[in-house]
Amino acid sequence: MHPNLKSTDNILAILFFIIAVFVTIILLVKFYPPGVDWEVTYSQLSLSDPYSVDSFMNPPFTVLFLPHAWLPLRIGNAINLLLNIVVIFYAVHKMGGGWIALGLVFTSPVFFDLCRTNNIDWLPLLGLTIGPPLGPLLLICKPQSLGGALLILVKRNWRVMLIPAGAILLSFTLWGFWPEQVAGLTPVNEVFNFSVLPIGIPYGIYLLWRAWHTDDEYLAAVSTPLLVPYITPYSLVSVLCVLASKYPKAANWFYFGIWAFTIIEYRRIHLS
Repeated sequence: MHPNLKSTDNILAILFFIIAVFVTIILLVKFYPPGVDWEVTYSQLSLSDPYSVDSFMNPPFTVLFLPHAWLPLRIGNAINLLLNIVVIFYAVHKMGGGWIALGLVFTSPVFFDLCRTNNIDWLPLLGLTIGPPLGPLLLICKPQSLGGALLILVKRNWRVMLIPAGAILLSFTLWGFWPEQVAGLTPVNEVFNFSVLPIGIPYGIYLLWRAWHTDDEYLAAVSTPLLVPYITPYSLVSVLCVLASKYPKAANWFYFGIWAFTIIEYRRIHLS
């Protein structure tokens, strides 16, 4: 192909992508109601004092990755949902998953729950996908879903933690010793806590052990929910993305298991 034609095709593709993004945002602004978490938490954040919002439990520098939080509510809400969807597409493609993997993710109850809340789970998923140098910092923004991957990244090269460590130290000078504030908070969605502690501990440790010996950051990532005291259903979207792309048999078990749980819980709540 002539170089000029190839350049023209690239420009047209970029223009088409930009137009598609704008059209999607306009449609979402018009028809997609604000997600619960986006409206209550993230759209209320201030850079100077993010912990003035009681439900914000992330590291304070997370705010820097959410400039759309300061846009009008419905516009920021639309952009965040689009980021959740686009990052899922990107992550599944990057991890070698196909249309079946995408189908599992986008038809799962945990994805529907993510649409309901419109939380920021695109951040850790993007962090796992892009890896160092920026990836570890994104993982730390919401470590309870995929943070176990950091163990393998540090095993390969401890220097991957220099940027996160620097960000944390700098954040202490800007926002004070914020871990003390976070430790004193009670999760707003505690009733929806999907943590399997302490039952999950031996399984999580086994997966971490396997991940360490096989040098598999993805296996370490999916072990994370088994080892944390708090995780919500929508944060399992990232886990399902990894399972569907890397471990399809496990993804099938997870997918049908979570659907079975959803149906049973629905019947229990609405038919009791």
